[in-house]
Amino acid sequence: MNGADQHGREIEDWRAVVGKAIVCFGELELVTYKCLSHIPSDKISDTSSRLGFSRRVDLIVEILEGRSPLPQPVSNFVSMLKRAKELAGTRNDIAHNPVMLNMFVLKTSGDTMLEHSITTARGGRFIDLASAKEFADEVESLAASMWLQIGKVAKSDASGWRD
Repeated sequence: MNGADQHGREIEDWRAVVGKAIVCFGELELVTYKCLSHIPSDKISDTSSRLGFSRRVDLIVEILEGRSPLPQPVSNFVSMLKRAKELAGTRNDIAHNPVMLNMFVLKTSGDTMLEHSITTARGGRFIDLASAKEFADEVESLAASMWLQIGKVAKSDASGWRD
C-alpha cells in the first residue's frame, strides 16, 4: 500500500471511530434526558433539558442518591452515570478538535514519523487512533449497559417513575 492509500485508509478509520464515539455518546445524553423526564416526582424536564450533560448527570445522581435505602440497581446506575460524566471530557476533545496529520522528527537522525491524531487546541491532550477506538468501544458498552440498567432501576426504585 502506498502512502496515499494508507493515508486514505487511516482517514476512513478515523471517521468511523469518531462517528461511533459521537453517536454512542448521544445515547448517554439521551439516557439523562429520559431519566429527568421520568425519575423526579416533580416535572422538571423542561428546565433540566437546558442543562449541559455534566449538570444533568449531577442532578440525576443527587436525586437518586437522596433516596434511602439505595437499592443495588440504583447504586450501579449511579456509578454508570458518574463514569459517563468522566468520559465527557474525552468526548468534548474528540468532538471539538480535528484529526490532523502530525509529523514527528527525531533530531539526532532526522528520521520522521507521520501519525494521525487529535491534539487538543490547548495542547494538553493527544489522542491516537487506538485510544479513540478504546474510548468509542467503552462508550458503546456503557450506553448499552445503561439502557439495560435503567429498566432494573425503574423496577427497584420504591419512589416510582412517572409515565
